[in-house]
Amino acid sequence: MQIKAITFDYFGTLVDVDRGGIRGMQAVLDATGIDTPRTAAELYLDWDVINVQTYRGGKFRRYREVSTIALAHCLERLEPGVTRRVDIDQLADMLLGHLVEDSPPHTDAVAALEWMSKTYPLMPITNMDSDLWQRSALVDYFEHVTTAEMARAYKPSEAIFKLAIDRLAVAPENILHCSLASWADIDGAKPLGMNVAWINRGGESLGPWQPRPDFEFPTLAGVQAVLSPS
Repeated sequence: MQIKAITFDYFGTLVDVDRGGIRGMQAVLDATGIDTPRTAAELYLDWDVINVQTYRGGKFRRYREVSTIALAHCLERLEPGVTRRVDIDQLADMLLGHLVEDSPPHTDAVAALEWMSKTYPLMPITNMDSDLWQRSALVDYFEHVTTAEMARAYKPSEAIFKLAIDRLAVAPENILHCSLASWADIDGAKPLGMNVAWINRGGESLGPWQPRPDFEFPTLAGVQAVLSPS
């Protein structure tokens, strides 16, 4: 394996997206005054599921639009008719702002990026919009990014991975893709010939029909060890 470039999933792999998302959902609940026994953490996970179902279930729409639709569904479940009394676009901006700005980097991710950036071209492949990416915590580590908005497709579509490969101008067999999200990234990258390191932070299991990654590690420190064997 001769690696010449490294690509990454962003949310979850490099940053703790749940922390930012929960803060965002709490801000939404505070702004709406909705009375519910459900926690911001529970509602954030509901939103995340609906969000993914929405962008995978139809023609391409920007992440901001999809996220707004998903948030409206979540809030309507709590209080039918609530979207008639609130500014749903403003609330979605609030949620996404926290999601991208308040998701703290994983300690191992910062250490890995510091080390990798000295040797390899690095690029995130992310499902967020390009303007949201520019507000994210680790943007300064990357000269280039490939977003769903650029490709007009969401992972695991081959379109976004092909665009990233073309923009790197590196053969897929010489790219190592690192990701927490197995269904989005292993399923998308492996059929194109990319090497994949599954960063299995939660000790999850792969489905029986999924392709297997080339590597599996609990953190990005494992990737660094593979690239610099003793």
